[in-house]
Amino acid sequence: MRRRVLVVLMIYSTVVVLSLSVPLGFLLGRERAQRFGENRAAAATYFAELSSREDESGDARIRESVQRYNSVYGEGIVVVDRTGEIRAASGLDTTRPDVQQAVAGALRNQRGRLLSSVTPWSPSSVLVAAPVGGGTQVDGAVVIAASTDAARRDVAVGWTVVAAGAVLILATVAVIAAALSRWVVRPLTALSMRVTSFGSAFHDGPPLDDAPPVETDVHVGPPEVRALSRAFDAMAENVENATAAQRRLVADTAHALRNPLAALRIRLDVLGMRVPESAIEAHLRTTLEVDRLDSVVEDLLVLAAAETPTLRRNIECDVRFVLADRVQFWSSATTVAGLTVHVADSDPAADYRAEIPEEDLVRMLDAILSNATKYAGPGADVDIECRADADHVTVSIADTGPGVIAGELPMIVDRFFRASSAHGVGTGLGLAIVHALIERVGGRLEVDARRPSGLIVRLLLPRHDETGSLS
Repeated sequence: MRRRVLVVLMIYSTVVVLSLSVPLGFLLGRERAQRFGENRAAAATYFAELSSREDESGDARIRESVQRYNSVYGEGIVVVDRTGEIRAASGLDTTRPDVQQAVAGALRNQRGRLLSSVTPWSPSSVLVAAPVGGGTQVDGAVVIAASTDAARRDVAVGWTVVAAGAVLILATVAVIAAALSRWVVRPLTALSMRVTSFGSAFHDGPPLDDAPPVETDVHVGPPEVRALSRAFDAMAENVENATAAQRRLVADTAHALRNPLAALRIRLDVLGMRVPESAIEAHLRTTLEVDRLDSVVEDLLVLAAAETPTLRRNIECDVRFVLADRVQFWSSATTVAGLTVHVADSDPAADYRAEIPEEDLVRMLDAILSNATKYAGPGADVDIECRADADHVTVSIADTGPGVIAGELPMIVDRFFRASSAHGVGTGLGLAIVHALIERVGGRLEVDARRPSGLIVRLLLPRHDETGSLS
């Protein structure tokens, strides 16, 4: 963020500096062109007046002045009479077309057009013409090939000074912008790190107790941003404490219920040997309810463990091997349920290793296959596929059962939610456990409807990286 703020400040400063320095550079060129034109126009006027005062007997004086001007300034000059005959010339080729055109224009009482601005790449010389005489009477013409070297050199030096000043200003602005952006962005950066640390505690990052502390300077940055950072820290601490307390409550409650439930189950088994025949059905229903409650408690313990952040370890397992083992394990149950299981062939050359503990993957596959066995219904097909790409190892389990209506799909991973099409015994925690386990390792769970009927569950498991990090 600091870099973006610095870039914005520098772009704005560059636009401001350029909007000032570029017009200044052109202003220098126009001012130097004006002085250049005034000087050369004055010289041409001098020779025009000198030519108008001297008759043909004074041509020697004119030639002497012309030669002296050429030797001193190094600029060619020519003076002609009204018929175009040369009265004096020095250092200028009068046969050049542009010189003849300038002479013709001056004889028509037209002065040459001077430069409006001088730049380092302007022509090396320009023709300055002036008519001899005044009013409507033109007695000759003067043409000077004025050199622009000195003017172009002065403009180049001026532009260099302006450019150096602009660079110096931008360097100063860069130093100020760097300090200013650091002052403004430091609390925001600390807040962003805190948000990242806070979010990772609920997904695949290290637990907050083991996470590196985020160092913040409460005296650095704008007061409003510092106040926001303090408010967020207080809110984050409250949420973390509440979440930790919730997890502890679920785990402690489940643990506290396990022993009484186990004792109650034992008593029911002992009591079952003495229950009269008229109470056998009630005893059986009570036993089933206790078993269901025990299953809920067990699932709550698993869910609490799955939602507890853990340090990431470089743990891998072969997804294809584990999947084949669980399909074989559930084969008898799926046969009894009347399901037909199809396992798609996988690429033997592909790498199916994923960054997930094997026991977590087993628990996830068991939950999904258990749901298919319970709810797909007799005669349904179950299609299982495992494929690997650059980022994930994807396990897809699809059935042709009744599926879940579209409005209930977003809630399918919520705790204790059971679809309206689900019948029979269940806790509603199976996919919630799968969702928590896969998010803990940085993967993703996708549940979609299958057409024309059924459900597709996809596990996108992060690929194992040989360097020890997630790919």
